Amino acid sequence: MPRLGKLLLEEKLLTQPQLEEGLETQVIHGGRLGTNLVELGFVKEVDLARVLGRQHNIPFASGEMVPDPAALAVADAAFYDDKDVVPMRVDATKLTVAIIHPKQIEALDALGFKTGKRVVQVVIPEFRMTQLLRKHAKAFRPMRPIDVNTLRPSKASGAGEPKPGDVGDLINEDDFAALYAQAAAPELEEAVIEGDVVVEDEAPVVGGALLDAPPQPLAPVQPPPPLVVPKPQLPALTFAEATKLLQQSQDREDIAQTVLRFAKGKFRRALLLSVRGDLVTGWQGMGKGVTPQGVQRIGVSLREDNSLKMVRDLRSHFIGPMKRTPGMDVFYKMLGGPAPTTAVMMPLLVRGKPVHILYVDNGPGQVTPPDIGELLIVSQGVSRSYETLITARQTARTS
Repeated sequence: MPRLGKLLLEEKLLTQPQLEEGLETQVIHGGRLGTNLVELGFVKEVDLARVLGRQHNIPFASGEMVPDPAALAVADAAFYDDKDVVPMRVDATKLTVAIIHPKQIEALDALGFKTGKRVVQVVIPEFRMTQLLRKHAKAFRPMRPIDVNTLRPSKASGAGEPKPGDVGDLINEDDFAALYAQAAAPELEEAVIEGDVVVEDEAPVVGGALLDAPPQPLAPVQPPPPLVVPKPQLPALTFAEATKLLQQSQDREDIAQTVLRFAKGKFRRALLLSVRGDLVTGWQGMGKGVTPQGVQRIGVSLREDNSLKMVRDLRSHFIGPMKRTPGMDVFYKMLGGPAPTTAVMMPLLVRGKPVHILYVDNGPGQVTPPDIGELLIVSQGVSRSYETLITARQTARTS
């Protein structure tokens, strides 16, 4: 099967430097390559969907999508959340199912067996699947810039490229609840896809056939799912252990676990935040009162004058009291308590760009010791680990 990047290059929808930056961003921030390329403004959604269809030799779809309620009723929402599939249409003989990759054979077979109908696969971009699952399966998915209409500035962008859209001063609790229950904001298409907007009297095309009826009014916003009890956390690491494990990292999750386990040995709470453009989102965390969903619901705009923005802009560590802003109030609410007296933050740089912020404190109302010597060395190890992973990914993808 041809690689997505190669097909986009063949069709001149992407340049080699843009592909390399997309692969770099994928290593750091996760998700599928196509999602990262759209977020960077390099590829339009409609082109991505078409090339995905060509890659897998199956029908494709893009744009706002409205599943048929009768199709959704063939299985439980939990099944769709677990398998990353959404039935879109059902008739007397077939069930049309949106997927993100044809390898989801087990899920498709289960749906075919249950309905007794022929299953027709339709590939859609990953971020569209995420939006469908949030809205129709009440699924929890971590935030990405594309969900709130903001893109990371790209070193490979040129004149005429899609530009980042406006982001509100605060991604607050109500905004997150709305995003879990609905697809992304209506202006997403206009900002990211440069005018390829699906208007109300049109339906997205699937390999030449209509998939969707005209969009229906959005359902009432539902609250996000309840916080879950975190799994038992791994023991803290010594400096020597952390340094060794960073050198052996196989992916971004390994890096995160190593950094947090080391920080856990020195501080009560430790978080890794992702920095993309003017948005900081929670990634992973450890410590007293820290829950995965609490961390992943964090979203703070860097367009407000806060301490996170200072760390991003100066690319230097911070020790002291956090500046009180609406965004930081929500930040601490997601951590389950008020702000500490002081905190420590450190930017994690990859190829000179701040991609994460490591945040540590000793809990609400507590002073955080400025013990950052070994933490600085570990942060430099993170940069080297990412560099190794990026080089390996780019070599494998472009060879």
